[in-house]
Amino acid sequence: MLKTRRGKSYLILYKFLQFILSNLFRVVFRIKVIDSKKIPKEGGLILCSNHLGYLDPFFICVYFPRLVYFMAKIELFKSKSFASLITFFNAFPVKRESADRKAITNALKVLTCGQVLGMFPEGTRSTDGTIGQGYRGVGLIAVMSKAPILPMAIAGTNKIIRKPHKRIFFPRIKLIFGDLIRTEDIVEKYDKKTAIDILLKKVMDSIEKLYNQINV
Repeated sequence: MLKTRRGKSYLILYKFLQFILSNLFRVVFRIKVIDSKKIPKEGGLILCSNHLGYLDPFFICVYFPRLVYFMAKIELFKSKSFASLITFFNAFPVKRESADRKAITNALKVLTCGQVLGMFPEGTRSTDGTIGQGYRGVGLIAVMSKAPILPMAIAGTNKIIRKPHKRIFFPRIKLIFGDLIRTEDIVEKYDKKTAIDILLKKVMDSIEKLYNQINV
């Protein structure tokens, strides 16, 4: 069962790890975080980012001031040890090849409880470092929950592990946050299908604009 309420001991440990890792990453990856003041301090929120590397969710969790609950492909939960790690960082499984009702229910539960839901609208990592096509799932969940959307972009994480040699590099990593998209304003004006399409376009356009700002 997905835990949307965490105890004091968990929060203390989580914040401690954030402190340690944030300082470590600032040295190793020369992390730069831009416009974090745009992050709402409370309330249900859908955080949408581009997806370049395996470590994207961890970088986001380390530098986002609130707990983030991520949808993660169910294949990642096959290993018990790795499943325990990503579950600690509030990931929950989703079956990408079908309409996963349980995952949608969990996502709505996160938002109803006033927490942050992290989503990668592209559905998978970009293999060429560009912004791919977004899927309508983010628009659907936004319409169903009426939660606002915070677009963001991350750059550099696709350069950490490079094929074919799979060597580890330490590129500069940048994260930038955009302007809040108020879902309710769209839902009130349009029918469900149109609202989903409009929200998806707004999200992807914003992510691409943000990415172009930092991918230099």
